[in-house]
Amino acid sequence: MTFLRRALLLLFVLSVVVAAFIVIGNAELLDRLKDYLWTIHLSLPLTVGFDAFLVVLTVSSIFVCFLLLSLCVTLVVAVAARLALRKQHELLQVASTKRDADRLKEEHHRHYEQLALMEQTLAQRLDKRVLVQTIVETASRVTSSVQANSVASLWLLHYETETFRFEMGRYCDETLFQKTEFQPNEQPFAHVVATQKPSMVSQLTDEMVAAFLAPDKVRQLRSATAAMLIPFVIEGRVLGVLVIFCHADMLKQYEEQRAFYAAIWGELTLAGVIAIQGAVTILDRLTGVHTREYFMNRLVQEIERANRYQLPVSLLMVDIDNFKLVNDTLGHPQGDAVLKIVAKILKKEVRAIDLVGRYGGEEFVVMLPETGFGEGGAAASGAMVVAERIRKSVDEEFHGLQKPLNLTVSIGVSVRRFPEGRETDYRDLIRMADEQLYRAKTTGKNKVCVLSPETPEAIL
Repeated sequence: MTFLRRALLLLFVLSVVVAAFIVIGNAELLDRLKDYLWTIHLSLPLTVGFDAFLVVLTVSSIFVCFLLLSLCVTLVVAVAARLALRKQHELLQVASTKRDADRLKEEHHRHYEQLALMEQTLAQRLDKRVLVQTIVETASRVTSSVQANSVASLWLLHYETETFRFEMGRYCDETLFQKTEFQPNEQPFAHVVATQKPSMVSQLTDEMVAAFLAPDKVRQLRSATAAMLIPFVIEGRVLGVLVIFCHADMLKQYEEQRAFYAAIWGELTLAGVIAIQGAVTILDRLTGVHTREYFMNRLVQEIERANRYQLPVSLLMVDIDNFKLVNDTLGHPQGDAVLKIVAKILKKEVRAIDLVGRYGGEEFVVMLPETGFGEGGAAASGAMVVAERIRKSVDEEFHGLQKPLNLTVSIGVSVRRFPEGRETDYRDLIRMADEQLYRAKTTGKNKVCVLSPETPEAIL
């Protein structure tokens, strides 16, 4: 800038000198200037010598020229300064953009490392407990901020009861919540189950706190007063929900980095699939009872155990009467609803040690360990008692409904007692129960028929 000012000053001086030489060297221009100055001199009210007037006019002209040139220099300097300032601003902007790009690159690299580390951790162990622990720890870590650590909890769908159960938490345990088991239509699960999309709550409402959290434990959340609910959607069904309590600023970061968090949720969902894979593979997706394959394996094991400890085993074959009319008249969705209702009744009417399976179509099978006809001891409950209780419950559930929904069930029962039936294997037990089911279906339906290996005739 100093060099520019000196150059402009030198240019100004040279311009004045050149102008002077031009005027002096041009005789005609000089004569005209003298005549003009003489005319002006005569019109002045003051008596001033021509030479003095010429000096004053010359000095004034030089001063005016100096002012004009100074103004030009000032304008040039101002423009140059503005250009320099703009260039400096552009350089700063470029530097800032580069810093942002470097920061974004570093952030992406950090996110990539987080995803890689998480994938590596999830792939190391397939144990359900380890996977669940990894899920809640990862969810808490990636959503924590300087202001607050995120409190994460994982709730998985329990097929037996069709409820979401607390599995594990990070910075919390089951005492933080009102209860450890919630229906899918209860808060806060209802919304994510209906939409199957993540739900963000910027501020916990009194309604949510009252419905979900234990009043005396809410203070554990401290400044984590926002919530994120992430559903684990598998084959169009929500099989788990990740509930995260975080700082409100975390939701802004979530909006800015949706792609990263979407990748995180995807990885955690896959981990959730692995965690519940055992339950998914052994349970019928529609009814929630066990699959036929799993049931058969368990039946073989139970017969071996019964031989070892000299215990009875009973088997029930349950078939829904006139079920085909439901599908043909009302459609398969209504038929599926009926299957779910019957499966729920079966699970409700048996003990925890009993096993319910779907044998095929509208046919179910129930294994009753340590259960015979009901003659004292471990067999006191009696297979017939259980079968009759199931039949009555189904009859009462559908009683009074219009056809074809006024449904009933027929049940065939087989009993294996020790030592009389020690030669009876699982195939024989199933065959006998199936024969009694056929007998119940062909002799009026809505009844229970039973046959044991040692009795020559069936009992109704």
